This record gives sequence, C-alpha cells and structure tokens, in this order.
Amino acid sequence: MYVHAYGTIPEITKRIEFLGGIKVSSNWMISCALYLERIPEGTQVQAREFYLLSFDEEQKKSYIVTQNNVSEVDRDIVSILEKTNSYKKRQVTEVYGVKYEIGDFTVKFGPITLRAETRGILVEVEYCASLVTTASPFNSSKLLSEFINNNLLNNLSSSNTPTLMSPTMAQGVGVSPQQQQQQQTEQIQTSYDFSQYQVLTSKYSDAHTSCQYVNFFKNILKQ
Repeated sequence: MYVHAYGTIPEITKRIEFLGGIKVSSNWMISCALYLERIPEGTQVQAREFYLLSFDEEQKKSYIVTQNNVSEVDRDIVSILEKTNSYKKRQVTEVYGVKYEIGDFTVKFGPITLRAETRGILVEVEYCASLVTTASPFNSSKLLSEFINNNLLNNLSSSNTPTLMSPTMAQGVGVSPQQQQQQQTEQIQTSYDFSQYQVLTSKYSDAHTSCQYVNFFKNILKQ
C-alpha cells in the first residue's frame, strides 16, 4: 500500500487547502526507534531487535514491532530499557508535520528525518467514516485510492526529493528522479497484507497502523 508522489511541502499544503482542507494540528509527530539486543562480545548468537513506534496522538502507549509480532506497551518502556541496559537504541526515524481534515478524510504529512537528513515527505490519509460506522477500514481501499489519485496527486511537480504518500499508512522507498517519471502514471495500492502478524485481529486498530509504519521505515533505513 504505497505511492511515490512528487512535490514539496508548500505544494502539498497548497493542494490540500485548495480542496478545502482545514488545519487541525501543527504538531503531528511519529517516531520509530530501532533497538538492538546487547550481547557479550564473541557470543555466537544473533542479537534480537525490535522497533518502538510512538505516535503523538497516543500519549501513554507505544508499539513494539518485531518480524512477526506487535505488542502495545506503556511509554515507560523506554526508561525500563535504559535501566536494564539490555537493548541499545541504534537509530531513530522521525516525521514532524501537520494534520488536515477534508470532509471524511484526515491527511497528515511532513518530512521524514533520519540522522538529521531529510529522506522524503510522508503523507498519511485516513478515511474517518469507517471508524464511526459499520464500514470496515479494510473495505475502504477503493475510496482511499480514488481520493488520493484524483485529488492529492494532481498537479504535483517532480523534484529531486521523493515524496512518499500512503493511505492509513505507508510502505515504500525513495526513488531516483529517473524512476519518478515512470511511476508518476501509476495508480497507488491501498491494501496491505498483515498475515505475518498473526496476533492482529480482524478489527483494524493502531497496531495495524504501527506495522505499516515500521515496514515503511525499514525501507527508509535501507537507503
């Protein structure tokens, strides 16, 4: 479920406000930290790792995501890790941006920062009506796709900094300017395979979003 769009923060802002978007927050933030297990030198054991994802909208909880599991934890987990010294933080990917509302949709976007370097622009789109009706978020892919392709992707210019846009969350990697032209005509995919995370229920939750974010940031770390 990803799309590569092409533009800048001012262009995206202008486009959203042209569509009637109303800014509801200037302090949207997501942090994804990679933790690696501390093991004695010379030990022939592969160190375990996990990602700790924190949302500014969830002040009291975070999510630990491994290769095939996701768990909700209290924010105090960070101080516990520091006291036990069992894991060390390797790197942190962060997004600081803004949040808009456009009818039944919420759009959040901001620059992706890793090691003080901007890696692109992430745009998250959420169809809010599915959260308050009997409609399932899993059945909202067509609406998300139409909204993004018909509204957000139009009239964004190419740039040397790839923009990463995705509905309800993201999975994608940066692309070169040469690849951008080929991908500009592609329609985005708004579905996601959660089968590797067997603990997830059929009811969509923040845990699902966390898995999507972590897989997205994993790709960013490979760049």
